[in-house]
Amino acid sequence: MATLSVKATAVLGAAMLVSAAGAQAPASVSQGNYECWAHGRARPLMNFKFTGSDRYSDPDGKQRGTFTYNAATGAITFKGGHLDGVMPTGFTSVYHEKNKKPTVSFRGQSGEAQFCEKVAR
Repeated sequence: MATLSVKATAVLGAAMLVSAAGAQAPASVSQGNYECWAHGRARPLMNFKFTGSDRYSDPDGKQRGTFTYNAATGAITFKGGHLDGVMPTGFTSVYHEKNKKPTVSFRGQSGEAQFCEKVAR
Protein backbone atom coordinates (compact mmCIF):
# COMPACT_ATOMS: atom_id res chain seq x y z
CA MET A 1 0.00 0.00 0.00
CA ALA A 2 1.38 3.43 -0.97
CA THR A 3 1.67 6.19 1.59
CA LEU A 4 1.38 9.91 0.91
CA SER A 5 3.71 12.59 2.18
CA VAL A 6 2.31 15.23 4.54
CA LYS A 7 2.42 17.76 1.68
CA ALA A 8 0.59 15.43 -0.73
CA THR A 9 -2.00 14.65 1.94
CA ALA A 10 -2.54 18.38 2.55
CA VAL A 11 -3.03 19.10 -1.16
CA LEU A 12 -5.39 16.14 -1.53
CA GLY A 13 -7.33 17.26 1.54
CA ALA A 14 -7.60 20.79 0.17
CA ALA A 15 -8.95 19.55 -3.15
CA MET A 16 -11.46 17.33 -1.36
CA LEU A 17 -12.69 20.27 0.75
CA VAL A 18 -13.31 22.47 -2.25
CA SER A 19 -15.16 19.61 -3.94
CA ALA A 20 -17.15 18.74 -0.80
CA ALA A 21 -18.06 22.38 -0.23
CA GLY A 22 -19.64 22.46 -3.68
CA ALA A 23 -17.42 25.38 -4.54
CA GLN A 24 -14.78 25.93 -7.14
CA ALA A 25 -11.61 27.61 -5.92
CA PRO A 26 -11.54 31.21 -7.20
CA ALA A 27 -8.58 32.61 -9.15
CA SER A 28 -7.49 34.74 -6.16
CA VAL A 29 -8.45 35.47 -2.56
CA SER A 30 -10.77 38.34 -1.71
CA GLN A 31 -8.94 41.09 0.18
CA GLY A 32 -10.43 42.39 3.42
CA ASN A 33 -11.20 41.41 7.02
CA TYR A 34 -12.02 37.84 8.08
CA GLU A 35 -13.61 36.78 11.37
CA CYS A 36 -13.03 33.26 12.67
CA TRP A 37 -15.33 30.71 14.34
CA ALA A 38 -15.02 27.23 15.80
CA HIS A 39 -17.64 25.08 17.51
CA GLY A 40 -20.17 27.93 17.46
CA ARG A 41 -17.85 30.39 19.19
CA ALA A 42 -15.91 33.39 17.97
CA ARG A 43 -12.14 32.93 17.81
CA PRO A 44 -10.97 36.59 17.71
CA LEU A 45 -7.27 35.76 18.13
CA MET A 46 -7.40 34.06 14.72
CA ASN A 47 -9.06 37.00 12.92
CA PHE A 48 -7.00 38.40 10.04
CA LYS A 49 -7.12 40.48 6.91
CA PHE A 50 -5.81 39.84 3.42
CA THR A 51 -3.96 43.04 2.54
CA GLY A 52 -2.56 42.18 -0.87
CA SER A 53 -2.19 39.44 -3.45
CA ASP A 54 0.20 37.55 -1.16
CA ARG A 55 0.11 39.44 2.17
CA TYR A 56 -1.97 39.25 5.33
CA SER A 57 -1.93 40.63 8.87
CA ASP A 58 -3.73 40.50 12.18
CA PRO A 59 -6.72 42.91 12.34
CA ASP A 60 -4.54 45.72 13.76
CA GLY A 61 -1.83 45.31 11.12
CA LYS A 62 0.86 44.72 13.76
CA GLN A 63 1.69 41.07 12.93
CA ARG A 64 2.27 40.71 9.21
CA GLY A 65 2.99 37.71 7.05
CA THR A 66 2.65 36.32 3.56
CA PHE A 67 0.64 33.49 2.08
CA THR A 68 0.68 31.28 -0.96
CA TYR A 69 -2.53 30.33 -2.69
CA ASN A 70 -3.06 27.46 -5.13
CA ALA A 71 -6.08 28.35 -7.27
CA ALA A 72 -6.26 24.80 -8.66
CA THR A 73 -6.92 23.27 -5.22
CA GLY A 74 -7.84 26.23 -3.01
CA ALA A 75 -4.94 25.38 -0.67
CA ILE A 76 -3.57 28.36 1.23
CA THR A 77 -0.40 28.41 3.34
CA PHE A 78 0.45 31.18 5.80
CA LYS A 79 4.10 32.20 6.39
CA GLY A 80 5.11 34.57 9.16
CA GLY A 81 2.52 36.55 11.08
CA HIS A 82 0.14 35.13 13.66
CA LEU A 83 -1.28 32.30 11.49
CA ASP A 84 2.03 30.66 10.63
CA GLY A 85 2.01 27.25 12.35
CA VAL A 86 -1.16 28.00 14.31
CA MET A 87 -2.79 24.67 13.43
CA PRO A 88 -1.33 21.24 14.26
CA THR A 89 0.59 19.13 11.75
CA GLY A 90 -1.75 17.44 9.29
CA PHE A 91 -4.22 20.33 9.11
CA THR A 92 -4.88 22.13 5.84
CA SER A 93 -6.15 25.62 5.09
CA VAL A 94 -8.44 26.06 2.11
CA TYR A 95 -9.94 29.17 0.53
CA HIS A 96 -13.32 28.93 -1.19
CA GLU A 97 -16.33 31.10 -1.98
CA LYS A 98 -19.41 28.93 -1.52
CA ASN A 99 -22.54 31.03 -2.13
CA LYS A 100 -20.24 34.00 -2.89
CA LYS A 101 -19.03 34.10 0.74
CA PRO A 102 -15.20 34.25 0.89
CA THR A 103 -14.08 31.71 3.49
CA VAL A 104 -10.87 30.11 4.77
CA SER A 105 -11.46 26.65 6.27
CA PHE A 106 -8.95 24.99 8.59
CA ARG A 107 -9.40 21.22 8.36
CA GLY A 108 -8.02 18.14 10.02
CA GLN A 109 -8.70 14.46 9.35
CA SER A 110 -12.06 14.62 11.13
CA GLY A 111 -13.29 17.63 9.15
CA GLU A 112 -13.47 21.37 9.54
CA ALA A 113 -12.02 22.57 12.86
CA GLN A 114 -12.47 26.28 12.23
CA PHE A 115 -13.52 28.69 9.51
CA CYS A 116 -12.99 32.38 8.86
CA GLU A 117 -15.44 34.40 6.77
CA LYS A 118 -14.98 37.78 5.15
CA VAL A 119 -16.88 40.56 6.89
CA ALA A 120 -17.77 44.05 5.73
CA ARG A 121 -15.84 46.85 7.45
